[in-house]
Amino acid sequence: MIRNHFKIAWRVLNKNRMYSILNISGLTIGISGFLMILFYIVDEKSYDRFYSNSENIYRITSHWGTNEGSQYATAPPPLGQSLKDISEVEAFTRLLKWNDFTVQPETGPNADQIFREASVFYAEPNFFEVFDFEILAGNPNALEGGKSVIITETTAKRYFGEIPTDEVVGKNLLIGSGSTDLMMVSAVIKDIPSQSHFHFDMLVHNIDMHREIFLMDNWMWSILHTYVKIKKEDVPTAEGKLKQVVTDQIVPRLSGEQSSIDFFFGLQPVKDIHLNSHLLREHEANSYQSYVNIFSAVAVIVLLLASINFMNLSTAKGAKRSMEVGVRKVMGSKKYQLVGQFLTEAFFLVVISTALSLILVELLNGTFNQISGKQIQFNIFQLSWIWAVVPILILLLTMMAGFYPAFYLSSFKPLKVIKGVQTQGKNTVGLRSGLVVFQFSISLILIICALVVQRQLHFIQNSNVGFDKEQLLIIHNDGEIKNEEREDFKRRFASSSSIQSLSFSTSIPLPGNFQMRNFNLPEVISDNGMNWYEADHEFVSTLKLEIKEGRNFTDISGADKHKILINERAAKELGISGKAIGQKIIKNRGDEDEAELEVVGILKDFNFESLRQEIKPLVIEYMDDYFLRDFISVRLNPGDFEAAIAELQTTWKQFEPRVPMNYSFLDADFQAIYQSEMQMGKLMNALTIMSIFIAFLGLFGLTAYSVQQRAKEIGIRKVFGAGESEIFLLLSSNYVKLISISCLIAVPSAYFLVSGWLDDFAYKISFELWVFAIANLGCFVLAIVTVALQSYKSIGTNPIRILKSE
Repeated sequence: MIRNHFKIAWRVLNKNRMYSILNISGLTIGISGFLMILFYIVDEKSYDRFYSNSENIYRITSHWGTNEGSQYATAPPPLGQSLKDISEVEAFTRLLKWNDFTVQPETGPNADQIFREASVFYAEPNFFEVFDFEILAGNPNALEGGKSVIITETTAKRYFGEIPTDEVVGKNLLIGSGSTDLMMVSAVIKDIPSQSHFHFDMLVHNIDMHREIFLMDNWMWSILHTYVKIKKEDVPTAEGKLKQVVTDQIVPRLSGEQSSIDFFFGLQPVKDIHLNSHLLREHEANSYQSYVNIFSAVAVIVLLLASINFMNLSTAKGAKRSMEVGVRKVMGSKKYQLVGQFLTEAFFLVVISTALSLILVELLNGTFNQISGKQIQFNIFQLSWIWAVVPILILLLTMMAGFYPAFYLSSFKPLKVIKGVQTQGKNTVGLRSGLVVFQFSISLILIICALVVQRQLHFIQNSNVGFDKEQLLIIHNDGEIKNEEREDFKRRFASSSSIQSLSFSTSIPLPGNFQMRNFNLPEVISDNGMNWYEADHEFVSTLKLEIKEGRNFTDISGADKHKILINERAAKELGISGKAIGQKIIKNRGDEDEAELEVVGILKDFNFESLRQEIKPLVIEYMDDYFLRDFISVRLNPGDFEAAIAELQTTWKQFEPRVPMNYSFLDADFQAIYQSEMQMGKLMNALTIMSIFIAFLGLFGLTAYSVQQRAKEIGIRKVFGAGESEIFLLLSSNYVKLISISCLIAVPSAYFLVSGWLDDFAYKISFELWVFAIANLGCFVLAIVTVALQSYKSIGTNPIRILKSE
């Protein structure tokens, strides 16, 4: 019987080729979209799950109340000693990203090359007690000596070429611009998977840095990424002991208004970081669980739209198969046999569509990775889970798409059919109309959401953030240009035609680049934590900041020591609006670096972080004798950027011939903040196009069927004088009504959805009516064109040819 079902299914599909092609096309697009998003979701959900003990790894976070601006992905250094006294902590380790490294292999084919490494962590020797990365060669415990490093497989190839990893172990690297610090490669590990919330090329354990930072007794500086291994059932107990640490160590150090702050340490599962953590000092920009939820829903909807197409087309052409059903029933076929036949046809279509989808997904692998920013490999023969998903998907789609048509077609009464009085029921026509409304409502919602997302992304990329980030090159200076050399370095470009100005500063306008200091008026006891960094006198002009009151720093060396510029928000929080210039401010009262500073100017507020956050208070202190890592902001003239970069590199080599110049463009760095939003926008566009294509495939098929069914009516109307435009209105009026209903449903629904997404941004677009109007008008135009394409041939046919058989 099953063999017979398949034979008949093939004959039916071959006989009704247009409907078969429409169904297969719709299902293929729907399944392809679903599978691609499924791969995306699996990748997003798999972050940090490759550790053998990932369930028991947690990151300790620091929270100064519930204010997002004071929640850190890091913890203070002294916490390490306290963790030793918490018995539930099986192991802990800490990481520090401090600066870039200059590295030169001592031997090998690349011994004459100098590398600038940005992905380097200072680590503790117990790193592998928490993170069990795959070790390809060597001894990870060798970090204990303080003169060894651990590198990744790719880094080993970059330094020593294509030699076995076990031969890399024991080779030496010269660390630092002076190449005086010799370190041995103690181990080579496999490259960090892309599904990790942090990545590195090298781990270093430096005894001096360990003593200076890791053993520092400063509970108020959250600087170290601290990870612990704790059994899940012991987490509540460990959290209680961490609260006690706060009571014993943090609370006594809070003064004034700070004493009322609810400070606490959080235990964050490492598996939750990628999708649910957006704290200060994150290793890398994370994604959002809400985006995964959105794409999950849209993927299911795209699949549902394809199933609806099948249902609509199957029930629409049901009348053509009513005689077949009637004859089968007269000949003794049972209802369950007919249901089986129609489900077999649906199964046949779904299997063909799924096979085509798997091929299409493989072919579009590169395109999808470009859109999503992922590195997913769609090799279906290497993914065991896909072979569990595909059969379930086929069965589910067969039931979704074929269940109702099978029972509908098998329910025809044989006597009525043979007498020729069988007609399609009102319920079926009503259901089909409802499904069309659903399809177009979803398509319109996606169109509106995609337009709003693109508008917000355009706003992010082009909004005035208060400074000019275009044509601004940033050199990452790690002490290569020293304090005493800064002015000389800048003078080298005084007559340059490619470079307008240069400025040294300890930070640049990007999230996570700022240090925090406490500031307040001398007569006020409590302190305000504010973003702080140092900059020279050309910083304001190079970034094109606006001074609202007062003046900029002077160009006289040392003249403005202990002078500061503050933004409007800082002036407001300090309570000095209107009388700021000349006001004395105390920095870090009671600490070793306490200083009395004088306000010389107020800057107009500029957004130095993400547009997701409101502008925060900022203090810029005159850069006098800063010795740690800083940045060189270079304002380029429009034109040949390559010539400007070459000029910078030439001068750079004169000051530091052994260290490559590491640079980036600020506009690109700023845009990278919104990587998740950019990916969401691209994926939303792709899914929207898929849903529109599926919806209009269905409309095309339904219109074709409607025109075919009403051919004689059209002929009669033309004989009685009806014009072509009148007949076209007759054929399209029902679809126009359905799409109008879809618009009424889609507009408020889309408004509700995008409002929730836009609420995540402190600075966002306002809703514009033209966005909704364009979406609705576009949908109407496409629908009319689709109906017109199918109607044109029938409308233009001579009525005599249609009616000659009557």
